[in-house]
Amino acid sequence: MKIEAYAKVNLTLEVFGVREDGFHALRSIVVPVSLSDTLEVVPASSLSSDTGYPDDLCLKAARVLCDGRGADIHVDKRIPAGGGLGGGSADAAATLIALNEEWGLGKSREELVEIGAKVGSDVPSLVMGGPVLMEGRGEKVTPFMRGNRPFPRLNLVLCNPGVSSSTKEVYGKCNSRVTDDPSIVYNMYSALESGDLERIAAAMMNDLQSPAVAIHPEIGGALELLRKSGAVGATMSGSGSTVFGLVPDETRGREIAAFLNLNGFAAWPVHTIVP
Repeated sequence: MKIEAYAKVNLTLEVFGVREDGFHALRSIVVPVSLSDTLEVVPASSLSSDTGYPDDLCLKAARVLCDGRGADIHVDKRIPAGGGLGGGSADAAATLIALNEEWGLGKSREELVEIGAKVGSDVPSLVMGGPVLMEGRGEKVTPFMRGNRPFPRLNLVLCNPGVSSSTKEVYGKCNSRVTDDPSIVYNMYSALESGDLERIAAAMMNDLQSPAVAIHPEIGGALELLRKSGAVGATMSGSGSTVFGLVPDETRGREIAAFLNLNGFAAWPVHTIVP
């Protein structure tokens, strides 16, 4: 079967202290977007994947799901590696969902979320699908609701400056939060309720952005050009290096992405994926 593995952006990302297990405690509003890899999984006598990565999360996910079964996993990659968009995690999440069906395991989405936590920090949120509030090191995910209203379809432009950002290095230079500030999530919730792009842009934040820009000034250049090109606000996703900005509609998104591509950046007009 074939399945789309959607990239994600972090509308907010708060970084707290280091946990006992060595991971930072996080809180983030994570939203899947329409840029995707395509996975094809076919039952086989052994397990193989053509991602080419030394740390192949597709194989890891398959083994954690059900060690001993076989499948050929083919990935048509479009999400840039090391870009803060969760590409490898999205592939792993799609692997869990697809193989659960192909192998007839009958596991619930909640069970797959628990399994995904053993594979990688971003995997549970991408297994859950749709906008989520992610907490802990990524293992705790809850649907991010807006009362009885559906999550809005947001149009965005992704912009990648062409550098690979090291998650370990960026976290190492981040000054973790010492106190909890519940207003960050509340402000984004309220902004989404209003539907006002300016308010949503003002509520976007990422504690990892400053250290990432200090390591890779190219990220700062991408943020500046994205704002100057007409995006409503701009913020980095994950630990970088991809940044994103809000746009009013798909047409404006295509125009801004084309402008960024002409200026040497890889850019994609996308929209949020909601159930």
